Amino acid sequence: MNVGFFNKELLKSVSASAGWLFGVIGALLSFVDFKEQTKKDVLIGFVLLTLVFYIVKLIWANLIRSAGFKVGDSNISVKHGDIFSSKYYNNGKFIKVFAFNEYFDTKVDDEIISHGSLNGQFIDKKVNNISKLDVSIDEDGRLEHRHKLDINRDRPRGKKTRYELGSIHKFSEDVFLTALTHFDDKNRAYLSIQDYVKFLINFWDEIDEMYAGRTVVITLFGSGITRLDHDRYSATEILDTILWTFKLRRIKFKRPTKLIILLDKNTNREIDYFLLRSKFYGLQK
Repeated sequence: MNVGFFNKELLKSVSASAGWLFGVIGALLSFVDFKEQTKKDVLIGFVLLTLVFYIVKLIWANLIRSAGFKVGDSNISVKHGDIFSSKYYNNGKFIKVFAFNEYFDTKVDDEIISHGSLNGQFIDKKVNNISKLDVSIDEDGRLEHRHKLDINRDRPRGKKTRYELGSIHKFSEDVFLTALTHFDDKNRAYLSIQDYVKFLINFWDEIDEMYAGRTVVITLFGSGITRLDHDRYSATEILDTILWTFKLRRIKFKRPTKLIILLDKNTNREIDYFLLRSKFYGLQK
């Protein structure tokens, strides 16, 4: 259960409703002359009703598997889904974004890139010519002139050119690649929470320039990084960060847009949607 029996947000939500009802009942009992037994029965009934309501809301809170929010003129949907499905990947109306490391490495060998990772699956399934992709990244003038940081000539394996986190390379008109993580000298992805926020802010700025009013589809960026500030952030905390940075950066967007955040089945079950809906109460659709 993502939402426990004594969850603070749940207690706060139920107590607010119960407090209003208790006020009405208290006023009624004060101004109408009921028998003492009737008053006791009404109060017992109120307690039982509140308990039933609490249990029903607890069950409902743990069964929520999606959420929708509205930020300005933009809509955000968070739900279970597969970015590789024909519904999304083969639909040019959706911009699909896949996260790479800061070097835009493309070698899937379970050392630099794992076959099981999302970008590993993308390269295995969707990239017919890796050499052509490498050339496209190297010759990307936007990356070269705006986002290139340095050349790491001491890196023993993988590419040498390092780019700014959040920078985007257009694989095609509706598939974008973005630099999400740093890589250490052992080719392990790592990221501080400060860098993660910086990535997201840069990413939203990049999307603002390139999305052309289309729906943007992403996954839960950063959920697979075990070296995120040497700690393990929950899927709910990561999603919370994505939503807040989108809200903060949304003021710059030129056109209304729709953002879809797709989660795999297991991750979707981990999300505390009740907490998210409580935090973003004024933005719920």
